[in-house]
Amino acid sequence: MKQIFDCLIVGAGVVGASIFNKLTLVGKKCLLIDKASDVATGASKANSGLVHAGYDPVPGSLKAEMNVRGNKLMPKICKRLGVPLKKCGALVVGDDKERVENLYSRGLENGVSVEVWDRTKIEEKIPDINKQISVALYARDSYIVSPYLLTICLTEEGILNGGQVSLEEDVESITKSGDLFAVKTQKGTYLAKNIINSAGAGYNEIAKLIGAEQYPLELRRGEYFVFDKSYKLNVPCTIFPLPTKLGKGVLITPTVDGNFLVGPTSEENDGKTDTTAVGLASIKEKSKNILDTIDFRQAIRQFAGVRVISGDDFIIEKSKKVEGVINLAGICSPGLSSAPAIAEKVLKLLKIPNKEFKDRKQITPYVMFKDMSKAEQKKRLAEDKNYGEIVCKCEKITKGDLLFVLNRPLKISSVDGIKRRTNAGMGRCQSGFCFTKVIQAISDTRKIPYASVKKENRGSEVAVGTMREVNHD
Repeated sequence: MKQIFDCLIVGAGVVGASIFNKLTLVGKKCLLIDKASDVATGASKANSGLVHAGYDPVPGSLKAEMNVRGNKLMPKICKRLGVPLKKCGALVVGDDKERVENLYSRGLENGVSVEVWDRTKIEEKIPDINKQISVALYARDSYIVSPYLLTICLTEEGILNGGQVSLEEDVESITKSGDLFAVKTQKGTYLAKNIINSAGAGYNEIAKLIGAEQYPLELRRGEYFVFDKSYKLNVPCTIFPLPTKLGKGVLITPTVDGNFLVGPTSEENDGKTDTTAVGLASIKEKSKNILDTIDFRQAIRQFAGVRVISGDDFIIEKSKKVEGVINLAGICSPGLSSAPAIAEKVLKLLKIPNKEFKDRKQITPYVMFKDMSKAEQKKRLAEDKNYGEIVCKCEKITKGDLLFVLNRPLKISSVDGIKRRTNAGMGRCQSGFCFTKVIQAISDTRKIPYASVKKENRGSEVAVGTMREVNHD
């Protein structure tokens, strides 16, 4: 007899993974599917990694409710999963006292701890702040986190507690017979009592197959600079300019991995994640409004992400057209911050009690060899000589670290999947030294040909064959 899932979730970003995790921890049979080769390959990998305090959303909106609640839930979740979370605070800076005070009032209305700082107080925190800055809003309960590691760990904990994940799934049709949905993909057909559409930019494609509500979606590209870890900016917290209708603007923030990010832009586009000369030049220019001391020669990478917007607020609802469907659309910023609260709200919409079982299985935290104590390093080396072989010189990642990652509950087989879990390839040389070694480790572990290893998703195979084969053809 074919397995029947309580819930099938389409879309394995941080929101979909949070819902998957929550449902499995309350004892529901869940399946999480995504068209990509890994979780967190869309907007959830390419953002600022900020857990916003919640002062910015309009009071009474879903964004405000989900942001503030998600911010409160995040520390406990990250502690449980072993995901690094740093409380560094956030400053919104400018020269318009009235606008800062309006933001302060909004923050208080949302229940957020905020303060208004004058120039003297700002300089105590950021001595190199632009001379035009005269006033700021400070929110102490702002955090930084790795958005992709959080998504990965939420997914893995769900798998350990009975959930199932299937990647590289192309949904071909969704039909309903009685109380059951039949979701047909190129891999087979899955049966489920409920469908949760968390497909992000692909939301309308899935909604159309279901016959549920479709919404106008706006795609906005945001470009960023990543700075080398050796480059030290005197920026202990996240710094924003005063927000505009297009978003929170070009910010400067530390990351949990020790780099700095500067960006993003906000441009309408068709979903492409290219970086552009115009966009990057815009970041350089706008960042001077905060700090004029940034040395962009120390940037080691540029990247872009695409966020999906639908109107002024999140859409989190039960479909009125099709019973058993939950619609999640336009989950842009502060989507990462809101993810745990959105998962709770989905439970309420499905009328499922929020009672997690006590004997849940816990995942092993992602700890690389370089971050272990001397005693633990000595023990690992005695058990496995692979920990003595350095693969990534920039980030000091060993072959043992790669094998540890490749044997986790969520089986991945892409170079970028390894990169997001270990940081191998994220250093100054940007994979120049470790790229082929990572490919070889994947090939050996998964027992697949070297040439079939993917950089990321389908179609990104790292090679087309051996030199002899290619030249012969």
